[in-house]
Amino acid sequence: MALRCGRRRFVGCSLALVVAGSTRSQRASAASDYAATIAAVTEGRAAEARVSQQYFAFGRKALGDGYRGIAYLFAAFASSEHIHAANFGKVLVRLGAALPPLSPFAGPVGTTRENLIAAARGEAESIEDMYPRMLERIRPEGHREAMRFVHFAWESERQHQDKIARIRRYSPTMFELVARHIDAKTSAYFVCEACGSTLNAVPARACPVCEAAAGGYRRIEPPS
Repeated sequence: MALRCGRRRFVGCSLALVVAGSTRSQRASAASDYAATIAAVTEGRAAEARVSQQYFAFGRKALGDGYRGIAYLFAAFASSEHIHAANFGKVLVRLGAALPPLSPFAGPVGTTRENLIAAARGEAESIEDMYPRMLERIRPEGHREAMRFVHFAWESERQHQDKIARIRRYSPTMFELVARHIDAKTSAYFVCEACGSTLNAVPARACPVCEAAAGGYRRIEPPS
């Protein structure tokens, strides 16, 4: 009986070693087959996490300055960017890649008007440069989930840019008036937890970006 148990333990240990070796081999293969994807998604994850923290900081500044509507806008965008970073992290985990520590946002934080202008510039750079380059880098390797998440983030950024642009259009000469109008008219923001789409109301059927069920939208609570 003892001999049988010993054999069972030996077989179990051997199987565990085989599985572990196979897992390491699969990870090494993924790192080789998707090297460009891993590099691009790692950079994208770090960038989105930094922007999420930046927007939270901009929101705190806006709230401190008395611009509650703009603070709410930044809170919604920060939640959206966090989802983008998390999605890129999922790709890295599934490819067996490392998740490097994320550096905290260290500033700068300007006036609320300056922060809106900086946010508009950043969104434009993401739409016109960052995401096109990411797709160009990862497309040859054909990782569908990575490409899908890049498209999700890209389309969500377009929504952000549209909202910021409407505010920024009047900010050079009429910022105070526009900011107070936003405070008075802002109702609610909802963010799709699958892709980061940011809307003022839950869509009737499905998310316009990722086509997930409308029930996947989460209402963002106004900062206080």
